Amino acid sequence: MLFVFKKLRLKLNILTGRNMANQALEDALNIIEILGKEYSMGVSELSKILKLNKNKVFRIIATLELKGLVELDQETGKYKLGTNFIKLEYAYIKSLPFIEIAKPVLRALRQELDETVYLSIPHKKDVIYIYEEQTRKPVIIKSRLAKRFKASKTAAGKVLKRAKKEVGFIYEYEIHPEEEISEIATIVRDEFYHPLAAVSIIAPMYRTPPEKMEGEIKDKIISAAEEITELLAPTFSI
Repeated sequence: MLFVFKKLRLKLNILTGRNMANQALEDALNIIEILGKEYSMGVSELSKILKLNKNKVFRIIATLELKGLVELDQETGKYKLGTNFIKLEYAYIKSLPFIEIAKPVLRALRQELDETVYLSIPHKKDVIYIYEEQTRKPVIIKSRLAKRFKASKTAAGKVLKRAKKEVGFIYEYEIHPEEEISEIATIVRDEFYHPLAAVSIIAPMYRTPPEKMEGEIKDKIISAAEEITELLAPTFSI
């Protein structure tokens, strides 16, 4: 997560002082933090914020891009966090204790439905898919594991947003015709009944027509989410 890089900067300054090499590293960490907050940004915009010349920013960006920590969005011409940075986030996220509690329930849900099951969490305006139980059917979808998506474009992200204001195990159903997939998601709550994560089923549209998604599948994922919530807070009365 981004706070890991804040700790790294603090430790760097305390232990070694601020020489040129350390300053270059700090500039790189600044760029990563900015992209984490703003989603994407061009070299000119970064240079204004950091008060650095464009050539220096471009050199730093080029190094980060080489390491897969940032990448160029071909549509906008701006830079965003790369897949390797998201993998670093995932390495931290997968150690979160509630995931171990949820795993058996998610595995049972996948065995029952034989469709891919995901657990995801919010991060600013995005949602990150942090755990996957993949279907064993021959036709599968492209994995979302350890990937970041705009919350407004996913059922998981939408249900997490709604759950901040609404009670109960609400659900969202989203169709993505361009990918020929469907997603239905519901909410997992913590011991204080706050939204913690989303459980979702993502599958090819031909296998999951709306009546099936909003019927049998909806009932089963809500049941799984309730079970995980009960395991997280066994004395909590739903």
